[in-house]
Amino acid sequence: MFKGSGIQVTSEGERHLGAVLGTEDFRRSYVMEKVAKWVRDVEQLAEIGKDDPQAAYTAYTKALCHRWTFVQRTIPGISELFVPLEDALRQCFLPAIIGRQISDTERDLFTLPVRLGGLGISNPVEGSEFEFQASVKITANLKELIIGQESSLDGYQAGAVAEVTSDCLKDKEVRLLRRVSAIVSNS
Repeated sequence: MFKGSGIQVTSEGERHLGAVLGTEDFRRSYVMEKVAKWVRDVEQLAEIGKDDPQAAYTAYTKALCHRWTFVQRTIPGISELFVPLEDALRQCFLPAIIGRQISDTERDLFTLPVRLGGLGISNPVEGSEFEFQASVKITANLKELIIGQESSLDGYQAGAVAEVTSDCLKDKEVRLLRRVSAIVSNS
């Protein structure tokens, strides 16, 4: 039917708008390939960090970490696939910019944002499901409009979306403050 048209039909899956649609195996394979690439990026950044820790840290916080946040927000159930990335951060990147190996307590501390005394280098395994669930909540209204094949965005409820976004940020803040308390009580 599509022979010679240039259209490829697949029953496995496909990348679409930066995310991936398809079977669970296809999605997992896609994420594993991405994670392997990000691990290499973190390792390269760690090499830079040995001589210029501030440049490596800035590159990480301003650019690199946002690559996987998007994937986490668009694909459910992939937390465990980020273990190699967390290992690279823990065993390679953080020691490079700190200048020594780090303890479990320090790793927990470094996941906190700077305003709470950390470095803002989150654990991608721990944050994955939260990112996805927040994204689902924040985009629910827009999803309804798309599914309903609305021809305009008149039904978009910006105020409600802002409220949901605010609630998600509050939930994140509560999680962060609980983490601070746990770190302090374990120190």
